[in-house]
Amino acid sequence: MIDAIDTIDELEELAAWHRLNAERAGSSWVWDARLRTAEDLERRAAELRTRHVPERRPARHTAGRN
Repeated sequence: MIDAIDTIDELEELAAWHRLNAERAGSSWVWDARLRTAEDLERRAAELRTRHVPERRPARHTAGRN
């Protein structure tokens, strides 16, 4: 599972890089390509997260219980 988490982190970091650099693109086709790439990377990270990272259940509130 650690490999999946590392891969998810890498995909999300790369997606963030593409989004940031899309804003700096000098042409519309570069901007569009970087945004599409970022969306694809985010989608792949989300799919991995769904398959490989168990959901965290909220902790039960135990205050006042003895």
